[in-house]
Amino acid sequence: MNTIRAYLVVLLSYMRVNWRSALEYRTNFIFEAILSVVEVGMYLFYWRLFFTISDGVPGMSFEQMAALIAFNHIIYGGADVLMGNHLWSAVDSVVKGQLDVYLVQPKSAVFQLFFSGAQPMRGIQVIVGMILYFAFVPPTLESVALLLFGLVVGTAIFSSWVVTIHALTFWLGNATVVYKLLSVILHFAKKPANIFSFAVRFVLYTIIPAAYLGTVQAQQTFGPSAPRLLGLTALAIASPLLAAAIFRLGLRRYESGNLIGTRM
Repeated sequence: MNTIRAYLVVLLSYMRVNWRSALEYRTNFIFEAILSVVEVGMYLFYWRLFFTISDGVPGMSFEQMAALIAFNHIIYGGADVLMGNHLWSAVDSVVKGQLDVYLVQPKSAVFQLFFSGAQPMRGIQVIVGMILYFAFVPPTLESVALLLFGLVVGTAIFSSWVVTIHALTFWLGNATVVYKLLSVILHFAKKPANIFSFAVRFVLYTIIPAAYLGTVQAQQTFGPSAPRLLGLTALAIASPLLAAAIFRLGLRRYESGNLIGTRM
């Protein structure tokens, strides 16, 4: 418990420092909020049109589709709050041999590398997603609990896979694959998994966990299942442990860039 508390203190410290830095650029916050609302509006318009001119998506109502879009926004926003730009850029530190400053810190190098980019101001994405969620899901104790469950579990699974994908750089030595895999996950996450073939769905639930950013959470919102909720909980606990283990394994192949730097 003391270890967990210590890491939470460090994470909150990162958030506090980065929050103060972000306040210097309030215009960016307003711009991101507008973009977030516009993005959600575009997806809602597209799917409303699709459901209007066709038979819709088999096994899904428009309300479930809206919940999927909401969870996409909420979960990506949760990961963005925890990692900020490091969600995408951590790979550059690996490729350029700039992990030395993290390796000499007393806390885990994995934790330092990814969560030092924590940006609480990115929480606007989570707020927009929550507003969308409750616009289509009646606000009850159960729906609120399922929303929070989806946020925590989805963010844990997605963030873990982000770390795992970045870890591939130790073996590949190239950032391109990382960017493409992250883009693929986010691309497929915006679509319901059941529109794809069995083979593609298998990939989306295992190798590329895009289904957990929307489809699974939306399904649980409108039809919660105790066994599935337990399974998601187990996956959310196992994923960070596995991701950290893979990243530490990759660190054995790390080659320093012999750069000396200071973090303020």
